[in-house]
Amino acid sequence: MPYDHVWRRRFAATCLLILLTLVATHSASAAPSSVAPSDEPASLPAVPQADPFFGVVQAVSAPDLAQAAGVRWERVVFSWKDLQPLHQHDVLVERGFPPNKLKAERARGFDVVGVVVDTPAWAIDDHRQGARGIPKGLDKPWNDPDNVWGNFMYRLATEYKGTVDRWIIWNEPDVYDAQGHAFWEGTPADYARLLKVGYQAVKAANPGAKVYMAGMAYWFDKEAGRPLYIQGVLEALSRDPESVANGWFFDGIIVHSYGSPLNAYALPTLFRQQLQKRGLNKPVWIGEANVVPADDPAGRLSRADQRASLQEQAAWVIQTTALARAAGVERFEVYKMRDEGADNGIHWGLVRDDGSVRPAYVAYQVAAREFAGVTNATLFWQDSASPPTAEQVQSLLASNATRWQFIWPGKLVGVRMQRGDSLVTVIWNTTRQPITAFVPGDAARALDKAGRPVTLAPVEGGYKVDLAAATHDTDNRDPSILMIGGDPVIIVQAGAAADTPLPRLVDACFGAPGLGQAGWQADTGYTVGGGWLDFYQANGGLTIFGYPRSPVIVDPLDNKQCVQYFQRAVLEWHPENPPAFRIQRRLLTELLTDPAAPAVEPGGPNGPDVWYFAKGPQGLGHAVSNVAPDGLRTGFKDFFDRYGRETTFGYPMEEPTRRGDLWTQRFQAGILEYHPENDREGIKPGTDLPWRTWSVQLRLLGDEYIQKNKLPFAGK
Repeated sequence: MPYDHVWRRRFAATCLLILLTLVATHSASAAPSSVAPSDEPASLPAVPQADPFFGVVQAVSAPDLAQAAGVRWERVVFSWKDLQPLHQHDVLVERGFPPNKLKAERARGFDVVGVVVDTPAWAIDDHRQGARGIPKGLDKPWNDPDNVWGNFMYRLATEYKGTVDRWIIWNEPDVYDAQGHAFWEGTPADYARLLKVGYQAVKAANPGAKVYMAGMAYWFDKEAGRPLYIQGVLEALSRDPESVANGWFFDGIIVHSYGSPLNAYALPTLFRQQLQKRGLNKPVWIGEANVVPADDPAGRLSRADQRASLQEQAAWVIQTTALARAAGVERFEVYKMRDEGADNGIHWGLVRDDGSVRPAYVAYQVAAREFAGVTNATLFWQDSASPPTAEQVQSLLASNATRWQFIWPGKLVGVRMQRGDSLVTVIWNTTRQPITAFVPGDAARALDKAGRPVTLAPVEGGYKVDLAAATHDTDNRDPSILMIGGDPVIIVQAGAAADTPLPRLVDACFGAPGLGQAGWQADTGYTVGGGWLDFYQANGGLTIFGYPRSPVIVDPLDNKQCVQYFQRAVLEWHPENPPAFRIQRRLLTELLTDPAAPAVEPGGPNGPDVWYFAKGPQGLGHAVSNVAPDGLRTGFKDFFDRYGRETTFGYPMEEPTRRGDLWTQRFQAGILEYHPENDREGIKPGTDLPWRTWSVQLRLLGDEYIQKNKLPFAGK
């Protein structure tokens, strides 16, 4: 689960391995006097506790080190069965975390958040359910004497008021299976009732307190093929007539993010979408997160079941923290601060029981120092818009539909953040081979996951930086999946403009015009810049090309060709050509339609309304004309002449042809359409242009080409 340790098990019917968490123990077992490898990086000087985003489970287990890491909040476990073991009228037993101890935590600068779990035996009807059972009287008003849960939560919130003012109701109720393994015995509707009663009791005792829905694990639901548990909870709450007036009985939701760093972006986004479907806008937290270290000398494990090396775990910290920022997570928490013994052989702590720190601790310090107080955090990847379009995000979220993990959307992935007048950018490699990235602009400094300087190689317009290969392929159900990216690099650019272009791969497009330069960012989210923008504006702009559908990229259909996709065209970069001809149009009509029609004889001499291109090196034996065969004046030749003739469109491949309700004509690089509804007097509403501006239009061949080839580009 974890309250404090991960439950890893295999579904009997489907052999699905899942990393989840279980209940914490509060006492530490004996540990060696020192187990830290001698080559581990030393911890950094104390990081200011500057940002409530940064948390860790049970900072109380190593408070000095937690303070030095920049931790601002911690979660501690309140076990109902331990606090009230015999009867609902018992005085609360001070076990684990008495108020005075937690007040000391508050004095250290930690906001203490309590998670309440474990039903006492006396409080349930079915004793076979144990601590996961549904409390008696839950269907009664919260303050009814027979509602034992409501009465307990009121007493708990009263006693800890001012010390614990944030409460999480239970943990991972979505962890259950057909074999009877569960952390909560009830249905989503039962949990909704537990949440409602807990919310009412806490608010009655402490009106300023906040109440959060239990942390959800996601993967049990996903891999069992069932709706997300939160969907059932929200559905039950939607039927309660008191929900709307009471904020739906919760102040925020929590997800747990183990394994791949990409979960820290995908899961909060998925769960936020569930809220948005109900018209809700509430904070999302990551309440537990980590990856199992396999090579720690405190307890070595096999490198399987998604486990990582200590160095991969440190990279995980940087990538996960940055992705949580990009997902808009309000608070983020690592499970956990100190080992407190081994949980089923697993050592989870940022700190070992002997007081030595793992590389993940140092990486946490770096993240808390460099990512504190940031705003406008945005995920990006090679070939994405900035920020990624809604369609691109949905594609990322759907990438696990037939896989065991979410799949990295690009070779180069990163997060760009604003911190005061500086840009903080984190980038990493998601492939098995080293790559080189280009960082536009001026870089004040670059550092690695341990806070050490990274050398950047100056080049025109910016810097190059080498990025190590990813190595974390330990999901034994599909070892082709790389989960943790290679070692990340953090680049801090002091005084950089917010629109400084994003880093990109050094690939077939490196050196192409527009890279590393600002430009026009279209409504589709993509930018046209530099020489591409010059070409775009000089050759018809929106009328001829439409909106951009991609950045300047290595063509997914040809890794030696640099291109930019548009609604109506695909532009190619040819550095081998003379400067005036380095940007060329792809002949989309030839690629998408039938070959040119047989050549015809000219109908007369060339003139203002007609121009014939004889078959040969400079033509295909067809004419462009202002007049259709039925005598209708389309204006095709005027449009052809106005926007660059054969340089723009190529040669006509046929005579004007009726297709459906429209007169059309195919050219090598585009198809003209005549829209009679726009061939009229007056100004089009919302513009200052005549209606006739749109009487002749180019078909959206770029979009058709994207769809035909199933390319990952789309627009808003």
